[in-house]
Parts: sequence; C-alpha cells; structure tokens
Amino acid sequence: MDCFRVANAAFAIDLFSKLSEKNKSENFILSPLCVSSTLALAFKGAKGNTATEIEKITHFEKVKDCDFGFQTLASDISRISATSSLKMVKHVYVDSSFNCTKEFMNSTKKPYPKQLEIIDMKSRAEEARNEINNSVKDLTGGNIENMLTEGLLNENTSMVLLGAMFYKGCWLYKFNESETKECEFHVTKGETKLVQMMHLEAPLGIRTVKEQNLMILDIPFAGKQMSLLIIMPICIEDESTGLKKIEKDLTYENYVKWTDPSRMANSKVKLSLPKFKTTSCFNLKDTLNSMGIKDAFNGEAADFSGMSENKGLCVSEAIYSAGIDIAEDGTEAADAIRERVLMSKTECNVNRSFIYAIKHSKTQGILCIGRYTGPTDSC
Repeated sequence: MDCFRVANAAFAIDLFSKLSEKNKSENFILSPLCVSSTLALAFKGAKGNTATEIEKITHFEKVKDCDFGFQTLASDISRISATSSLKMVKHVYVDSSFNCTKEFMNSTKKPYPKQLEIIDMKSRAEEARNEINNSVKDLTGGNIENMLTEGLLNENTSMVLLGAMFYKGCWLYKFNESETKECEFHVTKGETKLVQMMHLEAPLGIRTVKEQNLMILDIPFAGKQMSLLIIMPICIEDESTGLKKIEKDLTYENYVKWTDPSRMANSKVKLSLPKFKTTSCFNLKDTLNSMGIKDAFNGEAADFSGMSENKGLCVSEAIYSAGIDIAEDGTEAADAIRERVLMSKTECNVNRSFIYAIKHSKTQGILCIGRYTGPTDSC
C-alpha cells in the first residue's frame, strides 16, 4: 500500500501544481482522488500506449495492485461518509453503443463499485446530460449542480470521466460563533479585504520552517479520520504574500518533508481562521493532455480494447468539481479541553493566502486540495 499512497500523493501535487500555474491568483479546489480513481478505472480497460501514458502520469508504475488500493481507500471513505457530510462521486460514463464486455464490467464491480455507468449519450445527449447532472446533485446533497453544461454531450461523445466532492467541515473542536468577527485578510502585499475570521484555542499540530518561510497547521475534523492541513507563508514577501514561492517549491518530495507528522509539534494554538465556502469545476481534458495523457483523448489513437471490442472509444471529456464549506461547527467546546501543563502555546493568524488540503488521517492521502486567496467580489 505504501507505493499506492506515494502514487496518489505525487499525482495530487502534480495536478495541483498544473492548475495553480493556470489559475495564478484565484481561489480554487479540486479532488485529485476523484481524478485518479476515474483514471484508474479507464486504465483497467486501456492497452498499449494509452495504458502506458495513464500509468506514467498517475505514478502507477510501481504500484503492484491499483485495484486493491482504490478498493481499500473507497471502503475507508465510505465509512467516513456514513458519519459525516463528506460526499464523493467518481464515475466513468461509457456510451452504450460501445458494448463494454461483460468480463470488463464484472472486473470493475469490486474495486470500483458503481463507478462504471453505461448510458446512451450519442442519440439522447441532452437527456443523458440532465440525468448525470441530477445524479451528481443528489449524491452531493444538492451542493454541486449543473456539472455538465448544455451542449457538452453530443453524437461524438463516447466516454466521460466525472468526479465530484463536497464537504461541510465539522471540527473536532468547535469555534465559538460569538467570537467570529470581521478582520483584515492580506490578498496581496499591499491589499487587504475583510473576512469573517473565526477564533479558537485548542491543541493542534503545527510546524514552522523558517528557512523556507512557511508554516504548516493540522486541524482535526470530528472523529479524527480527516483533518484540514494548511500551508501558508510566515512573512509577507511578495505580491502574493509569499504563496507564489511556496507553490513554486511545492513538489511531492517537499510536501512530504513539510507535512511529516513526526515533525509537527503538538501545541496549544491560538488560531484565527477565515470562514469560507468555495466550489470549483474544471474540464481537465487539456490539463491531463499537457501532463502526458494524449492517446486516451484521441479517437484514432486511443486503445481501450480491454473495455470494448468496438473501435473509436476514447475519453471525450474529463469533468471534475469540488467544494468545501468551512465554518464554526464542531463536536467539542474548546473551553472544555484539558490543557497539558507543559504544552507550549503558539499563535497562528491565517490572515494571508494559503494552500489547504483535506487529509485522510489513516493514509495521509489527499482527498482534496485548494488555494484560498481571500473573499471574492461575489461573496
């Protein structure tokens, strides 16, 4: 499982880096797990260079059994979802005209339960689009709507990769709503905007890496099965408040070093954290193509013969959406927490642009990752 965890984390950082280059200063969020899981299902039916390209960018080369890895992780996430507001959708839609083999369909049921969907998209495109949109809306508790835009599906659509995730955070330690107030947030070095800032004093994992001007904070959600990991600059250094340099230096190797749990001090933290809600939707077809998946999107070159004997099957679209709602909700009152006598106290004011991730505590896997640069004009 170690190789599987490394592969998923490395892919998550690669994908985040690509999107942060394209979206240089905007807020955004994505679930790399939704992307890698749907790619894994497509990989299962791919052969030749199509399989090689998917295997390379997802870092599956050293993973002995991807199916077992995703099956185990999906089981863990299903248990978390049953007791929390985490909603995750990972689907691969294949047009019914391609007649997926029974062997392939049966082979996906255990490792990728309910992820493969056979649907008529070519002859009833708008009906199929509405069905998919309604399904995603229902599975995400109404939080993600209209993922597929009008006209996206047509007579040329053969396969669609789709993923959606939404989480309304519920903390282990509840923020006191009466202490939430407007505070300045540094959007750039010279510009601030007002945000609703929440306040809490609680034992949290925290680390500073002064030579790289960054602070890492780990805030547990209820049940301690997930946490919110924050990576932010200590000092404001440039027009992005120092975040650009962190994003430039963000490789898988650095991420592992920065967020190593054994290096995180358990301190009583006086925390100020913005209250925010954000949702993003991406068509990752061009992004994945630029990362090295080329044949899968090309009807002439794609080889999904492990999925269907029919020619011309390729990935037509790769649509992914994710959202998060960060507010005061929690399960324990902070003032009821017993303080350790020798626990050090640290102040952490998250009042500048930062990277954040929802982390799976058991595997340290990245369920979603994003960037927050302050409130938008529409908020």
